[in-house]
Amino acid sequence: MVSFLIEIRSLFDSVRSRMAIVIMGSVLPVAALEALLIWQDYVRLNETGTQRGEFALSELGKYLESEAFRTESMLGQIDQTADNASLRRFLLLAQAASKGRYCLLAVVDEAGNLLDALTGADDTNCFVAARDIRPATAPAHLWMYQDRPYLRIVQEFPAAEEGNGKRFIVAVQSVAWDPSAFDSASSFHEGAEKVSSKSLSAWFVMEDGSLVSVCPRCVWASPAAEMVAKARKAARNHYDRMRIEERIGSRSYVYGSLGYGDSALIEVRQLPEERRALFLLIGWIMMVGILLAAGLSGVMVAGRRLVIEPLNQLTHDVETWMRKGKYENIADSRMPQEFRKLSGAFGTATWRLAHREAELEAALMHQKRLVAEIHHRVKNNLQIVGSLLSLQANRASGSDVRMALLAARNRVRILSMLQRLLYVGDELADLSMTEFLPALTQQIQRSAPEDVRRRVTIEEDAGGVMLSPDIATPVVLIIAEVLLNALNHGFPDERSGTVRVSLSQANDVMTLTIEGDDDSTTALQGGGDEGEFGLQLVRGFVRQIGGKLRIEEGAGLRVVVTCPVKGSRRDEGGELLPIREMRS
Repeated sequence: MVSFLIEIRSLFDSVRSRMAIVIMGSVLPVAALEALLIWQDYVRLNETGTQRGEFALSELGKYLESEAFRTESMLGQIDQTADNASLRRFLLLAQAASKGRYCLLAVVDEAGNLLDALTGADDTNCFVAARDIRPATAPAHLWMYQDRPYLRIVQEFPAAEEGNGKRFIVAVQSVAWDPSAFDSASSFHEGAEKVSSKSLSAWFVMEDGSLVSVCPRCVWASPAAEMVAKARKAARNHYDRMRIEERIGSRSYVYGSLGYGDSALIEVRQLPEERRALFLLIGWIMMVGILLAAGLSGVMVAGRRLVIEPLNQLTHDVETWMRKGKYENIADSRMPQEFRKLSGAFGTATWRLAHREAELEAALMHQKRLVAEIHHRVKNNLQIVGSLLSLQANRASGSDVRMALLAARNRVRILSMLQRLLYVGDELADLSMTEFLPALTQQIQRSAPEDVRRRVTIEEDAGGVMLSPDIATPVVLIIAEVLLNALNHGFPDERSGTVRVSLSQANDVMTLTIEGDDDSTTALQGGGDEGEFGLQLVRGFVRQIGGKLRIEEGAGLRVVVTCPVKGSRRDEGGELLPIREMRS
């Protein structure tokens, strides 16, 4: 999971990806708003068919209501006629005034028997309508017979003579509603396309689910039975809704009641204008997408030319400066002003840095020459002091004075040798006792009398100890002082023996052990009491390094010095410098 998050983060770690995020963040809100507007246009375009269907259903209901109202008004006038002759004349007048609208105007009794009839069209279905009439039913309702719709109006009027039964006038007219009939006079909303029979079909829905066309002369393909059943089921489940709308493909369906206990289904097909508008909408969407992609591509290309390439060039110049130490400012006028300023500022900074580095390097070289000169002069001065002490010892008349001068000379020579090893050139090096201890013991043996060198042997074991410069000088002087005193005072009367020097280090504690075959502390006391000079020097050096001194006597003299040590320069990553060849 962590690696996946790291990979995702790396995708957005470059300037290019971040520029893409910024550009997309700026463009996407506009694109989203444009998509929302286009979607609203598309929804409105799809709703156009449903709105035309609802309007057509409403117009069909108005048509039926107007026809029923006109007929009921006419029959209301007939209601005032009592005798049969006047009734017959009035029926002829109504038929003539309606231009043969009614296919049947008939008078029936309570039992539905036909008393008088007047036909206005060659339609035998009208006589069937008169025979099947039940005067007690609703005064106006639709009647379907042989796939033809009829509007039947029944109205009671007074009997011809008192005591006779009730009489009813029946007016039957064929329903032939064509949407094109009001195409030139009405539309479903202002500014919209007119309703046309080419794009609209209508059917009356019977109780058994069968369909009867509202326009018998119109040739319409009926919708699928599943569609009709689905609309009727939705109407039953949502009885509180006046209309049921459904869209299947490019066709819209509207199902609703007409107010006579009957229902109608309107099918609306897309107009050529609607299809054209849909194609224009799709073309507009494609054009917006192409323009958006082209704009994003142009911005990305411009961002690469104006931002990414100058940054890459600046990065390359910086990397070249890091490798070669020289910055080449090649910013040109094609770069943005900010990048030219940045490149120029970086060039100025690198020039000043190079100039400052040159000054520091010159100062460092001067300091190294001064340090080397100081080391050289110290070494020469120590050699001069040793030579002066040797000359003075040769001219001394007393043996005690001569021995003291020679001891001082030996200490100076040891310091001179240590100086040459610790300060190699201009570096301060750690002291490898593995290499230095044999040279030290040889120097001390050479300073001893010849008979002592034959009788006394010095054994050393450096233990791989490395001494830092701050404790190297005191430790070396402790070893030298003990060995010099052991050789000069520890083996009198031609005695032979061995002096062993060993060093070890554990847990940042260095242990120095010097032990010999001599059986007294004469080696440290120098022939006197404890306050003599040799023992004082040893104790002083031990205090200087913060150590502890322990002198043990048994089979021989044993001197043990312990002191804390820090990590050497080699342990801290410093380079161990080799010991140069030493001369006596």
